[in-house]
Amino acid sequence: MEAVQKLVDLETLARMACRLAGRDADEHIKVRLAGVIAFNGPLWRYHDFVQRAEAAYLVLDHPTLLPID
Repeated sequence: MEAVQKLVDLETLARMACRLAGRDADEHIKVRLAGVIAFNGPLWRYHDFVQRAEAAYLVLDHPTLLPID
């Protein structure tokens, strides 16, 4: 699959992760740690939701990774 489509898919999955967490994916957030801005942007781009999207993408792209009972 081409890289551009993968980025589009990851955004879709990250937005879904936000919705499943009961949050608005387009909500703008600013995270500060010890006075330093660690993140400033739309919630769907927050690293936790992006990591969840990447994990979901990996499973969907490689169905043999699923455990078989």
